[in-house]
Amino acid sequence: MKTYSSVSIQKKFFIKKFLASYRISNQRITNMKRTFIQLVKLFEEHSLIESNYTIISDGKVYHTDQLTSSNISEGFIIYERLSI
Repeated sequence: MKTYSSVSIQKKFFIKKFLASYRISNQRITNMKRTFIQLVKLFEEHSLIESNYTIISDGKVYHTDQLTSSNISEGFIIYERLSI
């Protein structure tokens, strides 16, 4: 997560690309996706990110209300909440 602490409020997570570097079972892949989702929920609960999400599918972006282990297969985008 520290890697994604950039200046931009838009944080892109390329799940498919990340997981391609490892040889792991489908069950472990699903568990890792669930961990990403749990972290996103935790960030939202602490008002660190906005509650709108974007998923990446076939190289295109789509808005969604909920992240699931199946809809984040390629990747997802979250948006940091600005505190003014």
